[in-house]
Amino acid sequence: MKTERLLKIRHERRDLGFLSARIIKDEGRDAAWSLRVESPPDVNEFRDHLIEGACMSLTMITRDGDHLRGEACVAHVSIGADTATLVTLSGMGPLRTA
Repeated sequence: MKTERLLKIRHERRDLGFLSARIIKDEGRDAAWSLRVESPPDVNEFRDHLIEGACMSLTMITRDGDHLRGEACVAHVSIGADTATLVTLSGMGPLRTA
């Protein structure tokens, strides 16, 4: 498993704001990856995708400058009163280098 911190996430043509985001890739399998986003400012879009079961087209830039693209479904949205909101996305298909 390899974890990379993200500098930027874009859904379609809109940047998604976050405090912290990490992409986790299974090195043994190309198609296995997930994304954990901490405290996005607006979780309604994530909730809508979770309820609909619709994929999100994402473009990401790692702190090392790698450009990545992939499709993901929202797996979980966790909102706590005293803690940050955590959104977990599960990759659908391979993660591509942009």
